[in-house]
Amino acid sequence: MNLFAGIKTFIFLLSSCVLYPVLLLLAGLSLWIFFECGALFGDWIRRRRLSPEKKTSPVETYLARLEGLLGSHAGEAEVQNCLRKSIQHRHAQLDKFRIAARLGPALGLIGTLVPMGTALASLGQGDMSVMTSELVVAYTTTVVGLVIGSISYLVFIIRRRFAEDDIREMEFLTEKQFGGSPE
Repeated sequence: MNLFAGIKTFIFLLSSCVLYPVLLLLAGLSLWIFFECGALFGDWIRRRRLSPEKKTSPVETYLARLEGLLGSHAGEAEVQNCLRKSIQHRHAQLDKFRIAARLGPALGLIGTLVPMGTALASLGQGDMSVMTSELVVAYTTTVVGLVIGSISYLVFIIRRRFAEDDIREMEFLTEKQFGGSPE
């Protein structure tokens, strides 16, 4: 019997130790995602102001690389490799939003369940002030985690559309530049 009581105590201590890192991660993620919302808004404004002949920054960077390759008389394999690397880089930039969209709610759930154990234990002892403070932490972490996940997913969707537009433009420029250079 003492073995199981020791295991229960160990698990309770372990879950209690997880709460503060979870709270720090939620706070950090919330600051980061609001910063990313500002960056997205700025990017959206820049894209709206672009004239048809101007290119976005990722496309300009790719175009400079492509022109450098074509200037050195690179073959089709090198050009295709450059295009694939640029596409892979654009997709990799989206991974952080996909991770945050899943991690935010998971951290919110952890931040909910850990204080609930303490709140239930304090309810059994009749200490209502501890119970209410733990329930406040539990419910606010849920809300913050869901907000982080929702905003991250929204930013991911918009950024993915921007990336698809850039990739489509990169593919077009590759066909246009590479197709016209051998002639």
